[in-house]
Amino acid sequence: MNTLIVYYSLTGTTRTVATALARKLGADVEELQCDRYSSNWRGMLRAGYDSWRNDLPTLGRFRHDPSNYNLVVIGGPIWTYRPCTPLRAYLRQERTRLPQAAFFLTHGGSAAQRSLGEVEKLSRHAPVATMVLREADVKGDRYSTALDSFADSLRLPESKAAA
Repeated sequence: MNTLIVYYSLTGTTRTVATALARKLGADVEELQCDRYSSNWRGMLRAGYDSWRNDLPTLGRFRHDPSNYNLVVIGGPIWTYRPCTPLRAYLRQERTRLPQAAFFLTHGGSAAQRSLGEVEKLSRHAPVATMVLREADVKGDRYSTALDSFADSLRLPESKAAA
């Protein structure tokens, strides 16, 4: 099964997870580019304000076409109790071109299930699998068991297709 991992990361937490997952799955990776936000206090304030207002940014050009893959794994952080705006912008723009999808989110401590529900609704796809990781667990390198379990669940459709 060919897999694409699409993610947005402002501070590097989600990037750490996406990179580790790509190694486990042998997947291609697409990091969403968004010049509107930066990791300084102004950029983060703008990110939170845009998330709260549902102002979606313009994204940079994509290198990978999601319709060329069997599975697209989409990830990003949670901002102001919602999936980050670049992730929402990607889903609105690409949802008709997504094959099977899986989702992962990183967060500082709140709104995980609500945010997963919003991602599913925006994508118009029931996910193959989902994963939510706390930022502290990623930075403390305490997420390998959850990542292994998530990666294993993503391999299940491949084994079902072979059967």
